[in-house]
Amino acid sequence: MVYRSGSNQAEFARLAEGILRQRFVRACVYEVVFAYVVAAVGNMDVRRGVFGVAHALVSGRTAGHAAALYAVGVAALAVHGRLFAVERTAAGGAFRRVQRVLRRPADSAVAVCAYVAMSWFLTCVHGWMFGGGAARMWLYPEGSYGARQLNPAWVATWALATAVGASYGVQLVADERLQLAFPGVEQRRVYALKDRVAGAVARGAGFAAGVVWRFWAVYAVCGWAAYRAASAVAAGLGAGATRGLDVASPLLSARAVAFWLASATLTAVTWELAHRLFEVVATEPTHISSLSADRNACLLGGLRHADSALVQHLAFHELYRLATFGAAQRAELLADIDRSSGPMWAHVSAQCIAVIRAATEQLRASMAPAATQPKPAAPAAPAAPAAGGAPVSDILKMKSRARADAPPQAKPDPAPLLGPEPQGLEKYVLSALRDALLLSPVGQRLLVRAPHAHATAALANFQQQVWAVRALMRLVECSLDEDPYGVVQNDIALVLATLFAYLAELERCAAAAQPAAAHASCQPASRQALAMIHVVRNALYSFTTTFYDYLDALKLPHELARQLQPFANFCA
Repeated sequence: MVYRSGSNQAEFARLAEGILRQRFVRACVYEVVFAYVVAAVGNMDVRRGVFGVAHALVSGRTAGHAAALYAVGVAALAVHGRLFAVERTAAGGAFRRVQRVLRRPADSAVAVCAYVAMSWFLTCVHGWMFGGGAARMWLYPEGSYGARQLNPAWVATWALATAVGASYGVQLVADERLQLAFPGVEQRRVYALKDRVAGAVARGAGFAAGVVWRFWAVYAVCGWAAYRAASAVAAGLGAGATRGLDVASPLLSARAVAFWLASATLTAVTWELAHRLFEVVATEPTHISSLSADRNACLLGGLRHADSALVQHLAFHELYRLATFGAAQRAELLADIDRSSGPMWAHVSAQCIAVIRAATEQLRASMAPAATQPKPAAPAAPAAPAAGGAPVSDILKMKSRARADAPPQAKPDPAPLLGPEPQGLEKYVLSALRDALLLSPVGQRLLVRAPHAHATAALANFQQQVWAVRALMRLVECSLDEDPYGVVQNDIALVLATLFAYLAELERCAAAAQPAAAHASCQPASRQALAMIHVVRNALYSFTTTFYDYLDALKLPHELARQLQPFANFCA
């Protein structure tokens, strides 16, 4: 069979798009249940006891509210689907949250505008449901409060609706809550949704309360200016409204504040439930390659599909899943050598190694200032007795120890926060300023993060790197029993060298971020680097335990054996 790269790339992308469309339709079906439940809860009259609860379940008002919530939920699912395909690239700088909003301004603007429109729509619906002066969308008639004029609660309610929609849209994009993060193991959808409902309700209620009280404080200062502007617009449109201020402020009305809280809470909970539903349904483990007549080539086409980050992430997740759980397809992949382009293992491992090497180069470039200092050679770890008193495997016993026995060098200090080391009075002033900034909240949020922004960019596709490392090493481990032709053993040294180079750069990144993160525990670069260090170390330990009896027979190069020896001694 002749392997054609382009055709299989297109096949994987086409199958992936078809599966995602089916899942979107399925999410819309499940949204019916969420919309009806939220509508029933919103229409319950607890003062009437059991009769009020029963009436809310069958009333026409509940059905109308459920239809409105369903329309909003489907719109939210569509916005999430658009954001789900966002490219996983990050720019350097101190204001990364702002950069994530501006990275794709068209998608960010569409998301924010869509949530504002949905918030306005639900404000009308809740005004129809609850009624009252706080939700009335008409002018005060002439004679009630003097001349005819706008209801100030109407202006405040629409301003709050705008604030709720804009805040949620910006938060959705800035926090990157749809960051192509897939569940690591197979799970049934119903249990995954059940576990997320309580958290979605709590998060939605907390978000609504926070926005309402912040809005209350801001509107208390500039509310009358907004009211005057709205009255002027209404008068200019010929509505007959004046700019009089004869009515009281809605901020002092308990009824108005209660309506704002109820409306904002139902709105935010609807959005949160839609988000959780999309998160579970759209990020289920996929079986795309199994739909192809040549599933190995189809999977490889997905790994090579650089035109879409989403398609490539689906392929790497599927590779990780079959390498970890799919014994049959894993063995089929390792035994697939009858191709004119070479063994399938060589192509798949090349894609994983390319991801790891790209991250290594980015980390090395981001730590360029520290690289100008001499890099110490790590000393060889002393052999430690294994359990039961038996000696551990000594990978270096047939090789020269001249380089491994070199005395350890002092570890260089990380790059200074403010550039080259100053002298004299300048050194004293800048050091004092640096310490003051590091201890302040502003310094923790701005200055501390700036030197390591490029390291964060290198880990932008963090999840893909995790899958590449784990899938690659799992295939190497399973090759001990499942590789009938020995194609993997020839590449073990290359795989280990790639992982050790990646681990060295990760440790440098984590060490350089440690002093800066002393007063900022939420340092993203340090957090992701430390997590990836654990992933790589665990993969190397798993490899060592699997190949423990065969480490001597691998005949690794001296430097690579020296790096692997601490793992063989279980003291790395």
